[in-house]
Amino acid sequence: MVDEQELREKIGRLEQIKTQLQTAQNQQEFVDELVENHKEAIETVGKYAEQDEEQEMFVPVGGNAHIRSKVSGGDKVLIGLGSDISALTDAEKAADIMEKRKKELTQTKTTLENTINQLTGEYQKLENEVQREYQEFQSQMQE
Repeated sequence: MVDEQELREKIGRLEQIKTQLQTAQNQQEFVDELVENHKEAIETVGKYAEQDEEQEMFVPVGGNAHIRSKVSGGDKVLIGLGSDISALTDAEKAADIMEKRKKELTQTKTTLENTINQLTGEYQKLENEVQREYQEFQSQMQE
């Protein structure tokens, strides 16, 4: 015999899991964008550092847009360190810092993927249980 209150609680839990799943998916999309931004930045810094001074090049600025620019001191990069603090460093060190951040973000992405998989499994299991119990509850009501 299915208890109506337990069924309602399970439905509420389904909604909670759905919300957690949506949040984790949104976070994963955000982390994906950050990883892609870091890849672009690493590539841009590398290309910029390889150029001769006063040579023109197109620098990506995001949104698939590029600005024509002349290289002037491409060996130095101003990189954010956090808390609105930036430091001027050489291109190689800046690329190393960004690569480390990209790896950390990739680890975060993996953690989020695991969470999403776990929540998806939990959601599907509970959803099947709720559907079965709801059908049983309906047949109890008809008796």
